[in-house]
Amino acid sequence: MQKGLGVLALATLTFTPSAEATAQGTTSVFQAPGLREYVQQVLLQNSGLQAKVTDIAATTARIGPAGALPDPTVTVGVISVPWPSFDFDREAMTQLPIIVRQRFPFPGKQGAATEIARADSGVASLTAVSAKQDLAATAATAWYRLGFARTILSVWDQRIVLAEQAIRTSQSRYQTGQAPQTDLLRARLRRAQLLEQRQGFAALLAGARAEANALRGGTSEPEDTLVGPLLTAFGDTLPFALEADALPADSLLIQRLAQANPHLQVHAANVRRHIAVSHAFSIAARPDFTVTLQNGFRFGGRESFATALLGVSIPLWAGRKQRPAAEAAELDLAAARQRLDDARARLTGELKAQTATIRGLQERLELLAHEIVPLAAAANGSALAQYRVGEVEFTTVLDAADDLYRAWLSQARLLADYGAARARLAAALGEEWYQ
Repeated sequence: MQKGLGVLALATLTFTPSAEATAQGTTSVFQAPGLREYVQQVLLQNSGLQAKVTDIAATTARIGPAGALPDPTVTVGVISVPWPSFDFDREAMTQLPIIVRQRFPFPGKQGAATEIARADSGVASLTAVSAKQDLAATAATAWYRLGFARTILSVWDQRIVLAEQAIRTSQSRYQTGQAPQTDLLRARLRRAQLLEQRQGFAALLAGARAEANALRGGTSEPEDTLVGPLLTAFGDTLPFALEADALPADSLLIQRLAQANPHLQVHAANVRRHIAVSHAFSIAARPDFTVTLQNGFRFGGRESFATALLGVSIPLWAGRKQRPAAEAAELDLAAARQRLDDARARLTGELKAQTATIRGLQERLELLAHEIVPLAAAANGSALAQYRVGEVEFTTVLDAADDLYRAWLSQARLLADYGAARARLAAALGEEWYQ
């Protein structure tokens, strides 16, 4: 039951950004196979995020008690008992008093305490939303890191295939006397080197899977179910349609940032909390009231004594207690507002840096897909064909193959960086693209 409530509460952790901001979540990198399913799984199973949801429940539960009256006190005793005879009927003043005392805070103090507790709950709720957005960006980054590791292995397997093709070509030419034995040995050496490097990349993939699995709570589900996207098409096209991923102007993004950034929302909620705290301290010196009712039961058929008292607290030491505390609360409020201004300026700068990075990655990826990869592929095919007829040295074949695979790996690395950058931008804008 408790877990079900946590899942339900987690599902409510959402902002409602503008329709334009939500539309930005349609970027093609968010359509990577398995990405949304993986991120949703992380959000449901990550214990750190579940702890934030539990914090919301805890702070919400404190709202009611915060404004409650102090507990009353009941005192029972004896008064004027003769000693050492302990004859309760002997003296008229001997009595058994029952005293009930209740303190009533000055009007407004209970409401101020409730407002602080409600503000704490608001901070906890927005902190959970912020954590959810950050976790979604972290999960997307882990997914693309996993895809990059998978792509390296795929590229390396292709490279090993071509290395074996080079071995067959060099062996054929060596047997016919058209190439020295050195070419054959170098081709075999290159394949051995590639096989050795592949072991390291296999370990990289295993590590990426372990990290991705840890984000979803280290579930017992087999890690090899985490595959990750393939970040190269082994051709002159990108695996994702980045042409439709153009960013709006920075001014529009900054406006969205101010409206929907989860971290700014948390800072704003902290300001509201400090306003409530400052108000509570500003009225702390106002006097509280104490009502006392007493019934003194007497023995020997005598009438009981009834007593009613009204007490008022006197803020005699307000100059050393309440007023300095109120001044400190005002300073805390000023500091909270300064932190909000600082966060707004810092996040605006980070947003501009993110958009510059994303636009740069887009341009580099377009250059890779439309020029570098096609040229490297053409050069590789030409070098291999020319080597077969003895027009180039074997080193030219190796260099051309290296250029092609470096281009493919650069494309995969840049796509992984691009996917992570878009996820961080979406988190900064409060977008829930994973829904």
